[in-house]
Formats: sequence, structure tokens, C-alpha cells
Amino acid sequence: MRTVLSVAMFGVVLLGGHAWAHPAEAEEPTLADCTRALEEGWGRTKQLPSRSLSRYFAERFMQSAETEAGNGEYDDCVEYSEKAVDEVENRWHRLAPGESFRVTTSTGYLELRGDDQEDR
Repeated sequence: MRTVLSVAMFGVVLLGGHAWAHPAEAEEPTLADCTRALEEGWGRTKQLPSRSLSRYFAERFMQSAETEAGNGEYDDCVEYSEKAVDEVENRWHRLAPGESFRVTTSTGYLELRGDDQEDR
């Protein structure tokens, strides 16, 4: 019984290994794909008001996308650009009236307030 089970398991491993060795090959994103994603991401990000918290987060995603592009990681470039577009479309980050968000930057600090944000 053990031998039959071992042979059956070996067959499953071989078949499964073969399927995993050659998955449906999806093409890796290219520099051109990354460039298009960056253009779309920045274009969409700049549609939000400059005082929008969602714009702040989308800009961070876009900066990460540019860094990945510079490193030749085009798949990560596209992924971060898609995250920025998702942030713009869904506005995942918002401040309620009276609420504030402060972050230190290289030029000092940035403070966003819920009262300062414009609606789209």
C-alpha cells in the first residue's frame, strides 16, 4: 500500500512540478510600460487639489514608482503608479473638518487640514 501511495504522490509531484515550471508566462513590464504608467499616474495625481491628503499619498506612490524605474524595476514602477491612480480614484485618505496632518519634509514641514481641502 505504501509503495502505491508513494508512486501516486510522486506522479502528482511530477505533474504539479511540470505545471509550475512553465506557468502561463506573463510578460514583464518594459520601460515603455513604466513610462506610460508614470505619465498616467502623475497626470491623475495632479488633478487633485494641492492640499488633498489623497494627493499627498498619491505623490509618494509616484515618487516610489520613479525610484523603481530608475532601478530598472519596471514591474514595481507600474505597480506603484497603479496604486497612485487607485488613491486618486478612491480618495482613500481624507481629513475631516478640523482634523490635520503634519509631515516633515526636506524644506520644513507640510500641514494639511480638513478645512483646507477642496472637493473634486
